[in-house]
Order: sequence, then C-alpha cells, then structure tokens
Amino acid sequence: MNLSEIRNLLREEDILLTRSLGQTFMHDQNQLRKIVGLAKLTAADHVIEIGPGLGSLTGLLLQTAGHVTAIEMDRRLEPRRRKRFGDEPHFDLQHCDALKFFQQPQNQSADWSDWKLISNMPYSVASPLLVDLAAMANGPKLLVVTLQLEVAQRLCA
Repeated sequence: MNLSEIRNLLREEDILLTRSLGQTFMHDQNQLRKIVGLAKLTAADHVIEIGPGLGSLTGLLLQTAGHVTAIEMDRRLEPRRRKRFGDEPHFDLQHCDALKFFQQPQNQSADWSDWKLISNMPYSVASPLLVDLAAMANGPKLLVVTLQLEVAQRLCA
C-alpha cells in the first residue's frame, strides 16, 4: 500500500489518525522489507507486532514467520484487518493496549524467549514498552523496531 492508497482508505473510512495513539503508517516497501530482513525470520518463528495499523508490515511478516500475533488498540481499523487477514490461520489479533497486554500476570510471567518482536512502534508506547520488555526475565529473543527520532533520543539519554 502506498501513501496515496493509505490516505484514500482513511478518507473513505472517515478515519483520522490519533495523536494519542502515536499512529504512523509505514508505507515504504523497501523499509518494510529491510525490517523483515533484519529479523531473519523462519517458518518456526513466532512474532509479536505492536500497532499493525493497516497491516503493511503484517503481510510481509506472515510470508515468512510461522505465526504472527498483532496487538492493536484502535478498533476502527478492525474490519480492514479482518478482511485482509481474517482467514490466515497463523495470525492472531489482540485488541488491547500493548502496555497492559505485557503487564497482565499471565503475560508478564510467560516465557517470550522464543518470540521476536517486530514493529513500527507507535510513538505513544515505544519508550515504556521497550523498558518493560528489557526488564522481563523471559522477554523476546529479538526486537526489531522502528522508532521516531525523539523516542530513540529519549531512550539513549
């Protein structure tokens, strides 16, 4: 999906991006392929994607990973994601806040060490989520995320 297709779709669905959710929809196919390539996915991999949006990255992840769990807070995009990925047997969509998802007792104590987190990370949860994941005893074995410059600078500080 290119930028004009994303804009048209959002206009047709009467959806305005929400600053509080930190929404940015990546559309550069070269960058998306680079993200997936860095993860070195195999059919045995389980992937967590935070904030799949319209599914640009999700579609590429499903081509190579064994299973993809996407965590999305914005229900306005659910019909689009269900239409695109609803019949995919290796896809699970969780509608919740990613911070709360990993803070649930069953997920906090879960062993995520065989999972890879790959995401165009939403601005609003990037810093606290990465800090929480780093503090987990059995966090994901690999994180490949894109961050806004301000988030990266804050994490480095």
